[in-house]
Amino acid sequence: MEIVPLEGPLGAEVRGADLTKPLDDADLATMRRAFADHLMLVVKGQQLEGEDHDRFIKYLGPLETFDNGAQVQFMTNKKVENAAEAGNARLLFHNDGAYRPNPRAGTSLYALEVSPTSPPTSFANGVRAYESLSPELQEEIEKLTAFHMLDLEDPYGESNRQLVTDLRPGRTIDDIRKATHPVVITLPHSGRKALFVSEFYTSHIVEFGESSEEGEALLQKLFAALYTEDNTYSHHYSNGDLVVWDNLAVQHARSGAVDDNPRHLRRLVLRSVDW
Repeated sequence: MEIVPLEGPLGAEVRGADLTKPLDDADLATMRRAFADHLMLVVKGQQLEGEDHDRFIKYLGPLETFDNGAQVQFMTNKKVENAAEAGNARLLFHNDGAYRPNPRAGTSLYALEVSPTSPPTSFANGVRAYESLSPELQEEIEKLTAFHMLDLEDPYGESNRQLVTDLRPGRTIDDIRKATHPVVITLPHSGRKALFVSEFYTSHIVEFGESSEEGEALLQKLFAALYTEDNTYSHHYSNGDLVVWDNLAVQHARSGAVDDNPRHLRRLVLRSVDW
C-alpha cells in the first residue's frame, strides 16, 4: 500500500490496495495513520460489493444507523430504496449532522455509476482554516458557540443557508432540527483544532444573537478562511472511486446541480472514529 498526498490542502490517495480483500495489519496501520494525518482518503478503480465498502470503513470505527434503521444510503438521482433526501440542487459546504447534538464523525461515498457530467464533491479543510487565523482571532472564537439548524420543511430548496431569521411564517425553532457546538472543536483522535461553522447549517453565533451584524461579520470572516481557493479540493468521480473523510475536520459540498445523467453513490457514515 502506498499513500500519495493529493495536490491540495487535504487528502491522500491510497494506491496498491485491493479493497475486496481484508487489509493486513501493516496496511491497516498505514491506512489509519494516513486518515488521521490527511483527513481524507481516496481509493480509485475499485470494484466493490457492499460488504467490501462496509469492511473498509469499519476499520475506522462503527457505522452510524440512519433514522430509518439502515446503515447505508445512496446519494443518487435514481429511484432506489434508502435514497438520501438531498435533492439534485447544488449543496453548500457543511459538516454532516452539525444540526444534531452528536455530529457524524466521518462520511464515505463510493461511486457505483457516475456520468462525465456528474458534479464533483468539494472539500474544505477546517483544521487548516483555523490554523490560518491570527492568534488573537483564534483566542476570541474559542470562547464562542454556533447555532446550527436544518428545517426539514424546506431543507434543500435553492441550497440557501439555513437561518433562524428566514424561517417561514408560523415556523419556530421548536419545528426544526438544531444544535449548538463550539465554533472551534478539538478532534477526538488527534487533539488538532478545527473550525466548526459552515455556510449551509450555521445560522448564527449564539453569544452575538441571531440578528447580530457583528456576529454575521465574524462568521463571514471565518467562511472566507474556510472557502478560499487554496483551502478547498474538488473530487470528480469515476466509477469505482471510494472517498472517506473526517466529518469533524472537513466540510463538503456538491459543487453543481445534478442533471438527468447517472450520479449513483453509496454512502456510509461513521458514528465515531475509533481504533
